[in-house]
Amino acid sequence: MMKPSFILMFVAFSVMNFNADFSAQTICENGFAGDYACDGYDLYTYFPLSAVGGGDNGNDCWGWVDSESGREFVLFGRSDGMSVVEITDPLAPSFIANLPTASSPSLWRDIKVIGDYAFIVSEAGLHGMQILDLTQVLDLSGFPFNITATSHYLGFGNAHNVAANPETNYVYGVGTNTFGGGLHIVDVSDPETPFLAGSYDGAYSHDVQPVIYNGLDADYQGQEIVFCFNGQNGLAIVNAEDKSDVYLIKAITYEDGFYTHQGWLSENHHMLYFNDELDESYNGNNTRTYMMNVDDLDNPFIVGFYESENTAIDHNLYTHSGLLYASNYRSGLRVSTILEDGSIEPQGYFDTYPADDIAAFDGTWSNYPYFPSGSIAVSNFDGLFILRASSIPESIESSELELPAFGLTPNPASSSLLLSGKYVNCDVVIHDLSGREALRVNSIPTVNGLNLDIHTLTDGVYIVTLIDSKSGVINATEKLVVAPN
Repeated sequence: MMKPSFILMFVAFSVMNFNADFSAQTICENGFAGDYACDGYDLYTYFPLSAVGGGDNGNDCWGWVDSESGREFVLFGRSDGMSVVEITDPLAPSFIANLPTASSPSLWRDIKVIGDYAFIVSEAGLHGMQILDLTQVLDLSGFPFNITATSHYLGFGNAHNVAANPETNYVYGVGTNTFGGGLHIVDVSDPETPFLAGSYDGAYSHDVQPVIYNGLDADYQGQEIVFCFNGQNGLAIVNAEDKSDVYLIKAITYEDGFYTHQGWLSENHHMLYFNDELDESYNGNNTRTYMMNVDDLDNPFIVGFYESENTAIDHNLYTHSGLLYASNYRSGLRVSTILEDGSIEPQGYFDTYPADDIAAFDGTWSNYPYFPSGSIAVSNFDGLFILRASSIPESIESSELELPAFGLTPNPASSSLLLSGKYVNCDVVIHDLSGREALRVNSIPTVNGLNLDIHTLTDGVYIVTLIDSKSGVINATEKLVVAPN
């Protein structure tokens, strides 16, 4: 978000029991879930800002799943700290802990996770990067507790955003007071002793996505590539495979571009979806999601854009299981289906700001759609929403509501996996516990009896999800342990 001219005042965190009932599932019916306009998404929980630590505003959010228990937690950023909220049962959520800011309050706070550690930055001066061992919250209960960071990286002071690559154990501070606001690369293979690993000062970056590129460009497959969203300077694709020699592959601008804010790759690394935070205000267009083909990283090209019926400013977007989840300020969470050619079409929505859809900075900030349960965290300026896709498509009759069991044999498994159950017409998706898609098989006519080759999976814990191929609704999930014979 662009920086306003006002200064936020600090509101102290007061300890009280916030495990009270802020949850009552509200089904999306006839276009509304209570006061909220919706299509295909139900409200499970809403925490007002005052119920999760207070402060002047909420901002970013991310998620964490404990690998041993499967418990799910939302990490909710606020002006003066970060809240840890357990949503394992989304109808009985619990505000567990507060991590206070490392310096002064700020409108901006950003959070990412690798393994069991969270990495938190802020635009506040002298904040640095807090590193939090999340396992310490597992035994907390009752009143929310103030917790302290496990370690603290001070290689930079302020940062607009932080990005993480769980595949390589590097995090990227961007928009910092170092390297011209470009890439500040930190090795967190030992999270308690982080150190500067590399940098890139070619341009200020507002946000980035680092990945091990698995797209069609053979020149860069298997290398760490960073897709950079550089505000007034458009986009850049950077090769960060060698942290001592980070270099620009390609810089890109586009017609009517004002401020390239953020974006995310499709899961096959074919298309890059991104947004412009100021084109609605300055160009007068409706909310646009741009699409850029990245099959050739040396020659990427913008395919076009999808323009919605709303005028709201777009903010953070993410892709997951064939869907695109976009937080668009005053029009709330907008979900689109990613079609075979990479284009998108509307799939559903939940408007967290009912008053209007105008181009103004209010409403929703971000979302986290990667929980194995199907819960979706949506962070607002005024609080935290927990949503889920409406569980039963309208076409299913009441006699069919009892879903059959879903089984995995063997479990633990090593090289192959036999699926059982009566589900039909499903996508089978396997994620690791960081939310990264590790394996996908689309459009399975009958799940029962399907043998999956899983020899490419490394040892560890995974979540196997069955997703209805047509509706995108999650039908079932099971935990899978991959271990040697």
